[in-house]
Amino acid sequence: MQARINHTGRRKIVTKEVQFTLNEEADDSLTFDALFSLDKSKLPSDAKVYVEAYSTNTSQRFSFGTVANIQRPIDRRLDQIDLSSSILFRTQIIDESVHKGRLVASASEMRPQSEQDEDHASLLPVRQRNLGQQTWKIEFQTDSKPQLVINSRIPNAIGQVKHNREFQSLILPSAFRQVLMFFLWNHDEENEFIDEWIGFAEFIAGSKPHGEDAIDLMIWVDDVIAGFSDRFGLCDRLINSLKEGEQ
Repeated sequence: MQARINHTGRRKIVTKEVQFTLNEEADDSLTFDALFSLDKSKLPSDAKVYVEAYSTNTSQRFSFGTVANIQRPIDRRLDQIDLSSSILFRTQIIDESVHKGRLVASASEMRPQSEQDEDHASLLPVRQRNLGQQTWKIEFQTDSKPQLVINSRIPNAIGQVKHNREFQSLILPSAFRQVLMFFLWNHDEENEFIDEWIGFAEFIAGSKPHGEDAIDLMIWVDDVIAGFSDRFGLCDRLINSLKEGEQ
């Protein structure tokens, strides 16, 4: 039985502070991940963090440690809620040092990210799979977009590459380079996504060189990656993220 909660003076948790993803496992079970980027300045460090998944009249609650020490529960299977309807999440931060507990921050009706919607808009869909000791790889298929596969052993793998600035800074330029090199040297006319990738690259660094001179193409790819990194300030993102981690 859950303790009663005092709602006085609570803060609203905004969407960017908690990101949810749903994952379908090999045994057809459904699990979830939560990536926290909490503004801790006005939160008690020892307050407890809870996530509740809910759908229709069913719900399932998980403990994620404390504000100062977020800990993902090992078992995050959604096996007690109605999966026939949309799944939503609520997040609660509760100061349990006081009688009955005080709700200091919360958010409800938080939606998981939709991979299907993002795939239509993204040139590089993100997937997760156990890759052993390999942290990530690019996979190419004839009839679909190239995919960035992140090792599912990494906590909240998809959420990390989508929202973690260190991951983005270190992975995306190399991933972008691999895709361009593949399309430039493998003339797969059946792959309809080549034009999308080359078009994006030309938007960043100008027209692709005519002909197939390897040196000219390599210089152009370098210009594309440099322009891409400049556009999104990737090195600055990494530096700022490392500085924040030292504080």
